[in-house]
Amino acid sequence: MSVSLRVRLMAGTALAVGLVIAATGAFLYTLARAYLRAGFDAELKEDVRALAALVELQERGIVAELDAQTMPQLRPGGHSEFVQVWAAGRTVIYRSPSLGISDLPRVTGPLDTPTVRSGRLPDGRRGRLVGITFLPRADHPERWKAPLPQEREEATLVLGRETGEIGAALARLRALVVAIAAGAIIASAALLALVVRRGLRPVNGLAAEIAGVGEDRLPARIEQGGVPAELMPVVGRLNDLLARLGAAFERERAFSAAVAHELRTPLAGLRATLEVALSKERDPAAYRAALADCLGICSPMETMVNNLLALARADAGQLQLLSEPVGLDELLRECWRHFAARAEERRLRVEWDVDPAAAIETDRCCLRLILQNLLDNAVTYADPGGLVQVQASLGGNVAVLTVANTGSRLAPEQAGHVFERFWRGEAARSDTGTHCGLGLSLCEKLAQALGGSIAVESAPGGLFTARLRLRGAEWTPDAPCGRNQRG
Repeated sequence: MSVSLRVRLMAGTALAVGLVIAATGAFLYTLARAYLRAGFDAELKEDVRALAALVELQERGIVAELDAQTMPQLRPGGHSEFVQVWAAGRTVIYRSPSLGISDLPRVTGPLDTPTVRSGRLPDGRRGRLVGITFLPRADHPERWKAPLPQEREEATLVLGRETGEIGAALARLRALVVAIAAGAIIASAALLALVVRRGLRPVNGLAAEIAGVGEDRLPARIEQGGVPAELMPVVGRLNDLLARLGAAFERERAFSAAVAHELRTPLAGLRATLEVALSKERDPAAYRAALADCLGICSPMETMVNNLLALARADAGQLQLLSEPVGLDELLRECWRHFAARAEERRLRVEWDVDPAAAIETDRCCLRLILQNLLDNAVTYADPGGLVQVQASLGGNVAVLTVANTGSRLAPEQAGHVFERFWRGEAARSDTGTHCGLGLSLCEKLAQALGGSIAVESAPGGLFTARLRLRGAEWTPDAPCGRNQRG
């Protein structure tokens, strides 16, 4: 099932916007969490330093002067804090009443940069633990009976505090971010729907304009004014396509008119001959003469119909080609026998330059049609008493066959038109019904089907030359002569 461009654009842009908004919300949430935790840890470090100031070195040893009466947060309860102090040798010298008989993890760190980490508090709540190791200050050493020890004993103090307030604040922030992100995505989707709908208006207009193009409007052009830059290449290609379609329809109309014109004259001649023959009783010789005239009129009509059928098959790619060894001299002379009498009648001189042993692998029937049309064209349009040249050369796997005649009436720039169907150099079309201008068109199609090419050259008053190039495996009498079918 195809998906519309509008749905694709909306889905893609909504997904992209949603990802951006979600990533932005996650980033802001991460920053806020880091900011809150940094503030909480800074306060926790200040508090642990303040508590460390209450741990003193007295004459009897290290004493923690922490009083739960003046520090209610150290009492057992819902929002208790936990404090534990160790002397050297891991001797516990103080536990806050909130700890009971439990212990805190012994976290150590310098006084200026206390160590902070997350962990579980003794009552099961999640919290943060901060610990420092320090030298307690001596309390009035001048009053001591013994002198102050030179090597003083270190103490370790750990403070634990729950992070429930931060968790609650982060939960509220998380809900707020999700709500804002969801609202932004919904609003963006609505705006995107509007923007995409407005942005696709040129596409809808283009589709409507294309739908309005019919056969009667060809060749037509789609106006490019107001079309977005992204659609300009599409509009340009569509205009090219419409131009080609218009040219194809024009060629079809011209083709139909040309076929009707070519058939009208011989059919009129055939009808006239038959009407005259039937207008009164005649002797058998007169009837035979009329039938001979009709047969003469039907022959070029049959040739034209056969050429049209061959062209239609070539255009549709329905030619069945059989590859076999073909002797060039033998096939050329076979084709020439059909035109020898007419060439002699027109007093044409024939120059023959073909190697009798030259042969290639190709389709005999297609090559015969090409050679028959080339020879017919040369004999027909050569000047009376002129020259016809037939040449064939073979090099490697390329055969070059040339048929030329004198008396050309075409300018060099007109030579390329000979491959257009029903085109003839004589504007008056004096030979209508005899030569309809399909022969060289058929030659070009058949040459392409054989994997070759054909080109013509013309010099006014000089030679008209048709040169056929074919690619095919060079064949010698000693070579195997299997047959290949090509479709």
